[in-house]
Amino acid sequence: MLCVVVGTLLFWAWNLRLRKPQLESGWDAKVIVLAGGGERTRFEDPFGIAARADGTIFVSDGFEMPRVRALSPNGRVADVAGGRPGFEDGPGKTARFQTISGLALAPDGTLYVADTGNNAIRRIAPDGSVSTAAGDGVAGYQDGPARQARFNGPIGVAVDRTGRVLVADTYNDRIRRIELDGTVATIGSAHIFNTPTGVASDATDRVYIADAGSGAVHVLDPAGDLITLPAPYPGELARPIGVAVAVGGEVYVTDERGRIVEIDALGSSRVVAGASPGFADGYGAAARFRRPSGVAVLAPGRLVVADTGNALIRLVAAASQLEFRPPPRPGIDPRFDAESFGREPLLWPVAPMAGPHEIAGTMGEARGSDAERLHAGIDVRIEEGTPVLTARAAVVSSPVSTGGFGSLNEWLRIGPITYVHIRAGRGRDERPLDPGRFVGSYDVEGTLVGIRVKRGARFESGDTIASVNRFNHVHMSVGWAGEELNPLAFRLLQFADRIPPTIPRTGVTLLDDAGKRLVRKIGGRVVVSGPVQIVVEAWDQADGNRPNRRLAPHALGYQVLHADGSPVDGFERPYETIRMDQLGPEADARLIYAAGSGIPFYGGRTTRFLFTVTNTFQHGVASKGRWDAGQLAAGNYVVRVFARDSQGNSTSQDLRVIVEAPVAPQLGR
Repeated sequence: MLCVVVGTLLFWAWNLRLRKPQLESGWDAKVIVLAGGGERTRFEDPFGIAARADGTIFVSDGFEMPRVRALSPNGRVADVAGGRPGFEDGPGKTARFQTISGLALAPDGTLYVADTGNNAIRRIAPDGSVSTAAGDGVAGYQDGPARQARFNGPIGVAVDRTGRVLVADTYNDRIRRIELDGTVATIGSAHIFNTPTGVASDATDRVYIADAGSGAVHVLDPAGDLITLPAPYPGELARPIGVAVAVGGEVYVTDERGRIVEIDALGSSRVVAGASPGFADGYGAAARFRRPSGVAVLAPGRLVVADTGNALIRLVAAASQLEFRPPPRPGIDPRFDAESFGREPLLWPVAPMAGPHEIAGTMGEARGSDAERLHAGIDVRIEEGTPVLTARAAVVSSPVSTGGFGSLNEWLRIGPITYVHIRAGRGRDERPLDPGRFVGSYDVEGTLVGIRVKRGARFESGDTIASVNRFNHVHMSVGWAGEELNPLAFRLLQFADRIPPTIPRTGVTLLDDAGKRLVRKIGGRVVVSGPVQIVVEAWDQADGNRPNRRLAPHALGYQVLHADGSPVDGFERPYETIRMDQLGPEADARLIYAAGSGIPFYGGRTTRFLFTVTNTFQHGVASKGRWDAGQLAAGNYVVRVFARDSQGNSTSQDLRVIVEAPVAPQLGR
């Protein structure tokens, strides 16, 4: 059934011919799934994409089974070449690739492949045979004859109007060109790039470069001059990965924020689709992508995108061009596979990896000078210079999986785990650990100014990947960036917490709608008469914590009781409003934490966590709420607030209140 749906979608995407109106400027985009999620069209790591005039779409895919696949308009899905890791030319399915990325079609039907892991550019002839266009499999930087030329993890590839092959030689920070006679040359050598990942060309031989590390799209003209195209407003490009140019001069760019950006021929830019990471079909900013990579132009107002993080192929089309509604897609809901990840216990990122170590921070804690963001994982207390180890074997997918070089918040992402507060790929002496997987960036004086981990680099559990920086702890988060899950849910080895959270005796307060604390009391009870916010101060400790350590509890909530202890209607069970099980890309921490929350690093005297438990935070989504005491009959009540840690230890604190009858308005005589 899925094959039929995919075939119908592809046929519809390409062959709709009736009554097409003129494509309007600033067209509104509709995003739908073209392929992925089914048995025959399941992808592992779709990255590069190219489209042939007959409607066939080519996709590069996979780490464990690196291959090029073809989606035909009739719904047939076929492997064109590859299927096992290696470096071997020959007939299609006997050929071998290693982490393939960008794709590009030549006018004669030859398909060029950026074979990132083999440091080579491969070509697939129309008959399916695979040969090496340039590169010998060894990482390096050398121009010259094809068999002697060397690349370092090339990711982007394109073919210009004359048939020359353009290469984004990613980890050499260069743009290379394979001439018609096979000679490899560097172009634009007077300019400095930073991890270029995408490359395209127009009819005037201008070369467009998605420069992921600098967050920009550059244009290199035939004279060698370089200009930078404007980024969309509001916001900048976040690690642009793929780039394509339409016949009309429009430039389309994918970025890792999950957006498809258009820059028109006059230099005006806008976001066509997407806004933040996730998955959703729909119109414009309502659509969601996760790490979109390759992009190809099918026709004016019609793009096809490799949605890498969601393992899908998506169509982005002008809504005005869609005369017919496409057939409904099958039920697709890409999610991080927590069940599979959790089959093995989680190791610690420092020795001994079986633990235990002191936990210095938990998921969901308030961070930032105004407690405006949430802590995305756990902090492991350890001394500066300690080697950081891979907690789970994985392959690096994103071309840019490091950031914040030299800062306290320097980070490294390997598979589903992110490590922060480290010297990525370097020891305490700042020397690179493994040149085969980590690549340095150097200034003109030879000073190390950045570090990258190569797309396709493989790591085993226990590999040394970094050292702890002067923050004296390593942060570890699990899951997709911006949608992290709580690491303590994955059986962190020998982690123990037998200490219940603490709520101080005076830790429960009530605020009115203006945020003013209610202080009036009658008989020792706080007087309430309408909607209020309930704020509770709470913290936790785990086994092995220092006496002054404060961690955020895992869950909080409240219950309203009659004075005799029986629950009020609607509160038969405690209402768990806050649960730190996962984060969301758009969660506002200030809905969870009241003013005054934070840690000393951001200026506070002590660690304080003040939770607004009448608001909710569930499954990464925060929303406003309140308790309307005015709905109760006048009388005495108890507000019971509870806090629970990740191991199930719980504590509670009561606040006695009196609900006062509303005062009738005075009528004038």
